[in-house]
Amino acid sequence: MLKRHCLRLLCLPTLLTLLCLIPASAETAFDPAKSLVQIEVTKVVYDYNIPWNSRNAQTRKNGILIGDHRILTTADGLSGQYLCRVKKGGHSRQYTASVSWVDFYANIAVLDVEEAEFSQGMQAVQLADTVPQSGNLQIYRWYSGRIEERAAEIIRLYNGRSKTSYIHHLHLLVSSEIDAAGWSEVVFDGKRLIGLTTSANKSKRLTILPAPVIRQVLENHARDTPAAMGVFDFDYMYARNPALLQSRGLDRRDVGVLVTEVGRRRLAANTLKTGDIILEIDGFAIDSEGKYIDPVYGRLAMDGLSTRAHVAGEAIPMKIWRDASEQDIGYQMPVADFEKSLIVEKRYNRKPRYLMAGGLVFQPLSGPLMQALGDDKPFLLDYYSTRQAEEARKNLILLTMVLPDDYNEGYQSLRYMIVDQINGQAIQSLEDIETALQSPVDGFHSIRFMHDMSASEIVLDATTMSATTKRLLQHYHIPAASSF
Repeated sequence: MLKRHCLRLLCLPTLLTLLCLIPASAETAFDPAKSLVQIEVTKVVYDYNIPWNSRNAQTRKNGILIGDHRILTTADGLSGQYLCRVKKGGHSRQYTASVSWVDFYANIAVLDVEEAEFSQGMQAVQLADTVPQSGNLQIYRWYSGRIEERAAEIIRLYNGRSKTSYIHHLHLLVSSEIDAAGWSEVVFDGKRLIGLTTSANKSKRLTILPAPVIRQVLENHARDTPAAMGVFDFDYMYARNPALLQSRGLDRRDVGVLVTEVGRRRLAANTLKTGDIILEIDGFAIDSEGKYIDPVYGRLAMDGLSTRAHVAGEAIPMKIWRDASEQDIGYQMPVADFEKSLIVEKRYNRKPRYLMAGGLVFQPLSGPLMQALGDDKPFLLDYYSTRQAEEARKNLILLTMVLPDDYNEGYQSLRYMIVDQINGQAIQSLEDIETALQSPVDGFHSIRFMHDMSASEIVLDATTMSATTKRLLQHYHIPAASSF
């Protein structure tokens, strides 16, 4: 399972070398010019509207030295990369870097530079053990060959979703006048690395991935058996109204949350049930707004407890109210896996999947596809995205477009239709379509859609579909009839 999280995982050095923890007694002052690097990523970008098309693109971001030849950065922007080059000291000389590992779920990556010359004059940094909750910080990055420094004021700490996945962990929100940030600019409090920026908005607010989270991920990957961050695969509602608790026989106020759904992302069957009231997680009392009191950072959302001190595969203790009694259970935290969801939320380092037959283009319904559709996205696709746990199918397959041809006349306006059956066979994958098209009924292909689509069925001549597909591949310059 972990190979979905870590790409090109190499043999890591000892944890001490990886984190490069400078002794507390070290007097060497932090010099950003000796630690900060600029990263240029050359990558393939895929077009989900026309899934056989791709283009090359470049992303520029920042990184920081955390060990000999070892660079820390965010995973954002690395999907599809085939060349990484780094600059140091503001010079034009570029060094080729390889991706040691990248964790898109945690939004962290480590690069290696093999050239011995690269580390000359460089200085690895110290990661902070904790994050300040008030005061000012400094943001650094390379800009036009010079170090740009900007002040940042801490606004608050909170638990929220990772920028690149549905995992929840600690975040730091700051305000700063720095422009066009959010590309792994480094944030310092004196000599200590406080974190890396992950996003910025027009209100000059920046979100920072804090050092304690980074440290935990580095430690997880440095294990003999690397571990992934955990995730809670259940939904809940606040229990602020005392009648909600009383209706379950719990005569208390301002405690707990009510579990409303379990396994929405299909990650694992587990010990929680719909209707349970969660009173404690890992020894922390949960209040009626889903918050707990962290011993270091104060009141935070309970979702962050999935990554605070545990990894995927471990059982995290919970105290719940079920069947009018208090019970202790162990919630087995699953490994995050986009591919298990009915609608795959993210797809990293993977081409879009498609199948074209007779000019009909089929694609799995996915987050990247919905994002590509933008405002053209039918509201029914949003509706189905909320039914992931209810829908028994493995995936939802769309007819996304019809390439005009005499063969498919009358159907050329159809777009974004969810396929139900082809030739009487239920469709849950592109492979199912390929199989179903091998069994026409009385010389015809019958394609039926979900009952709430704008059309219920289309029928095509089975005897000429293959020849039509070959002709259209040439006419529309499509490299292959399918991506698999």
